[in-house]
Amino acid sequence: MTLHPADGGESAILLAWDSVTAPLEASGDSSAPLRMTTDKWYSRSVFWLVIALGLAFRIYLVVFTQGTQDVEIWERHARDVERWGLIAYYHADPSANHPPFITEVETLLVRISDTTGIPFRILLRAPFALLDLGTTFLLLLILAECRWRFVVAAIYWLNPLSLIFSAYHGNTDSAIAFFLMLCVWLLSKEKPLVAAVTLGLSLWIKLPTILALPAFCFFIPKWRERFQFLAIVGAVGLASYVPALMLDPAIIWKNVFGYRAQLLHTTAGIPTWGPSVLLFSIIAPPQNWPVSFRAPVIFFLNESWLVGLALVLLLVWLRRARREISELGATIGQSYVIVLALSGGFSFQYFAWSLPFWFFLPRWFFVSAIPLVSAYVYSLYAYLCGNPWLLGFWDFSGHPYWPTSIDSLRNLAYLLFCVGTIWFVIAAVLQARRLDGSRADLQTGYS
Repeated sequence: MTLHPADGGESAILLAWDSVTAPLEASGDSSAPLRMTTDKWYSRSVFWLVIALGLAFRIYLVVFTQGTQDVEIWERHARDVERWGLIAYYHADPSANHPPFITEVETLLVRISDTTGIPFRILLRAPFALLDLGTTFLLLLILAECRWRFVVAAIYWLNPLSLIFSAYHGNTDSAIAFFLMLCVWLLSKEKPLVAAVTLGLSLWIKLPTILALPAFCFFIPKWRERFQFLAIVGAVGLASYVPALMLDPAIIWKNVFGYRAQLLHTTAGIPTWGPSVLLFSIIAPPQNWPVSFRAPVIFFLNESWLVGLALVLLLVWLRRARREISELGATIGQSYVIVLALSGGFSFQYFAWSLPFWFFLPRWFFVSAIPLVSAYVYSLYAYLCGNPWLLGFWDFSGHPYWPTSIDSLRNLAYLLFCVGTIWFVIAAVLQARRLDGSRADLQTGYS
């Protein structure tokens, strides 16, 4: 596998680290792909020390912290399933939106907790903290020919976002990144059928991997193989739903497949992310908007996810000819950035879906996004917990208003995602036009 840098600065991970921290190879050819060179700059013992440090941080978060309110919600869901059964649980709780398989798994963890005395919060978070180690090594494997691959993997592993969402927050979203990275690696090894099985298995845990399905399909060159890929993803993905669908298909469709993320805001109505940040926190408070604007704004906020989905499909179509592995990573990363920028529904852990793919995006984006979003999320979590160690109760409801510093970090981070969305779409359009022009010139030359 050879990873190629993208045209026009796209997918700049293969050049970014050299441009930031070291000169390019002596050849001076900035367009040539970086080859794996000597590791004199790198000490393996340092890398394993980084792994051990990240593991220690995760053990601390899993064992000693309480996590967010998602931990309590998961435990309540699991105990409801144990008490009433799966289908009755879906009927009793409209917020029950997780797939049947992972819900049953978490119910098993509640039983183990009751039997062993190990707190459920530990059993819930420990598997995803370990899974994040797998994501780190998959990132290392995918960037096998990038000389700065160990630096990238170390940054991901020690990133506050990776630490918080895998070992502290208390939800399953870190699994999304793992399965997506595994699919990319399998495709790099020319194993599309196994990749399809992997993507299907991810739907047993959470559904947002579906957002990357168009990118995976167009990465596969032949239509027959694309249909095989889709068929396998669908068959494997639905397999764990079949028992529940046979009992009550309507409730599974309503609660799981029909679930839409809700707008997350404080008890004072302060938005945490999304278009409402731009409209109501950056432009003007809602009470200052003209009355004639309010209905269109509310309509946009409710349907903005459709705009995001349409832009994702457009982006994937425009980038369909880019079939290097690094370009697939860039397409996936850009797709999730667009969704995060335009979807009104949001929860903090959604950042975890695409976090490792940020390293495949242009250097200006990931060099800005990682510290900005990390600063926003960590400072907010520390504020909600009342201490920098994230100990104690994560009190979201008890903090209706946030310090100006946290609001500013949120605004800057969200504006960066908006700029990224505009940049990615425009760049894809221009590059597609250049490619079409090159093809036209070739056809003219042959005629």
